[in-house]
Amino acid sequence: MAFCTNCGAQNDEGAKFCNSCGSPLQFGQPVQPQAQPAQPEYQQPVYQQPVNQPPVYQQPQAQPVQPVYVQPMASNEPSVKNNGFCTAGFVLSLIGIFLIGTTSIFGLIFSIVGLISANKKNQGGKGKAIAGIVMSCLMIITVILVYVFSLSNAFGKYYDLATDSTRSTKSTRTTTETTVDDDTPDYEKMISKYNWITTGDGSYMVFNRKNKTFTYYLTYLDTSDNYYSGHYTIYYGKDAFNYITKDLSDLGITKDELRQIIRNNDMYEEDNLILICCDHEEKITDGTSQDVDPWTIHYCGFYLQSEQNGKKIDVLDLTNMEAASYITFVREDQYSNYTDILPTTDTSATYTTELTEQTEQTINTTSADENIVGDSLSGTITLTQGTWDYWHEADGMDDYYDSRHQRYNRDTQTILCVSVLAGNYDSGSAKAYAEAYKTGMESDSFFNITMEQTRIGGYSAYTVTGQYQDGMYLTIWYFVDNNNRLHYISVEYFESDIVSYEMVRDTYRLV
Repeated sequence: MAFCTNCGAQNDEGAKFCNSCGSPLQFGQPVQPQAQPAQPEYQQPVYQQPVNQPPVYQQPQAQPVQPVYVQPMASNEPSVKNNGFCTAGFVLSLIGIFLIGTTSIFGLIFSIVGLISANKKNQGGKGKAIAGIVMSCLMIITVILVYVFSLSNAFGKYYDLATDSTRSTKSTRTTTETTVDDDTPDYEKMISKYNWITTGDGSYMVFNRKNKTFTYYLTYLDTSDNYYSGHYTIYYGKDAFNYITKDLSDLGITKDELRQIIRNNDMYEEDNLILICCDHEEKITDGTSQDVDPWTIHYCGFYLQSEQNGKKIDVLDLTNMEAASYITFVREDQYSNYTDILPTTDTSATYTTELTEQTEQTINTTSADENIVGDSLSGTITLTQGTWDYWHEADGMDDYYDSRHQRYNRDTQTILCVSVLAGNYDSGSAKAYAEAYKTGMESDSFFNITMEQTRIGGYSAYTVTGQYQDGMYLTIWYFVDNNNRLHYISVEYFESDIVSYEMVRDTYRLV
C-alpha cells in the first residue's frame, strides 16, 4: 500500500498519483498517516457578576489656566455675494422715476447686464435686477408715449397754422365802406365797452370792464329787477378757436366743423370768432334773490360789422351752446338803427339774412300778450310761470313747417315747441307719425316710452312720451285739425318742472 505524502490517503501499490488529492506519489518509504488533531472539548463559559467598585478620584494638580480660542462655527450655506450691476441697475431705474426717465435707459442696461452676470456667477441681486428692468421699461414706454403725443399735437398746431395761412392771405378785410387793418381788433374790449340788446326778446346784457362782471336783464326797459349777474371771460381769434375745440370738446364741435363754418360764410373769419363765457352766480326775480347753484353759459359766434345807408351796426351773431339756440345782440347805441338797416339788397352778407329771419320770427311770435306763444295757424300756449327766452332749434327743418314757435326756460332748461307741419294730412296721419316717433325713441335708447290716445286743445291726439338717459322727459302730441293740418306740440322737461308739462297740456288752444 502506498500513502500520499500530501494528504495521507491510502493508494494501491504502484499508483503514480494520489487518487484523493492528485499529488504525485513517492515510492520507497511508507508514509504514515498523520494524526488528526484532537478536537477541543467545548465547555460552557462561566460568567461572573462584575463587582462595582467606587471610582477613585485623584485631586488634579493646579495648572495655570490657558485661554482657549473657539473657532467660530461655519454656516451650513456658503456666503453669496450680491452682483454690483444688479444693485446699480435697480438704483438708476428707481431714480429715473423721479427724473422723468433720464436715467431709465442706463438702469435698464445695468439691470440686464447684472442679471446675466449674476446667473453665470451664481451671485445675488437677481430680484433687484428684475425690478430695475420692469421699472425702466415702464418709464421708457411712458416717455415715448408722451413724446409721440406732444409731437402729434405740435404737428396739429403746425397744420392749423399752415391751413389758416393758406386759407387766407388777405392783408385787409373790407365791409361795405370800411377797411380794417391787418392787425386783429381787440374784440374783448370792443364787446365789454358797450351794452347789448337782443333782437328777439329785448333782453339786456351789461358788461363791467373793471371787475369783469355782467348783468343780464330780462328787458332793457327795466334794469331794476329780474336779472342774472356773475363774472365773464371773453376769448377771440385763435384763443377762441382752441377753447371751443379743446376745453369745450364735450359739446361736440370739432376743428374741422368750425373751419367749415368759417369757410361757408364770407363774413366769418377766425379773427372775428368770439366766445363769451358767462358764469352765473346770482338770480334776482321780483326783487328777491333766488337760491340757485352757479352755472355757466357759453355764447359762441362772430363779431360782425357793417355800414349801410350811412348807419353803422355792430352785431354779435351767437349760439347759446348749452341750449343749442341762436341769439343775436346789437350794440345798445345802435339799436334804434336796427330796423332801418335790416332791409338790404346786399345778399352777400349771410348775417343780414339771418337777422332778417330773426325779425320775421319776432313778428310771428309777438302778440298783444307777451305770455302767449304761437299764432292762429299753429295754436297758442300761455306761459304761466318761469323766465322764458326765444329759442330756435338749429336742425335745418324750418321748411317742413308752416308755422313754428319755440321757447327756452332759463330757470329749469325746459324747451317747448308749438308748430304745424306743411301740407295736408288725413285723419290717420297723427297715429302714423306718433308710431314712427315712438320707434325712433326706441332706437335712440330712450326708456319709459309710452304711447296713448289723449286730447289737447279740444282735439283727439296721439301722445308719445319717453325719457332721455340724463332723466329729461320728452312729450309730443300729434293731431290733425279740421283743415287737415298736422300739428306737432312738444315739451322737454325734468321731473322737477312737471308744471311746465301741465302748462302746455292745459293751456294749448287752437281757434
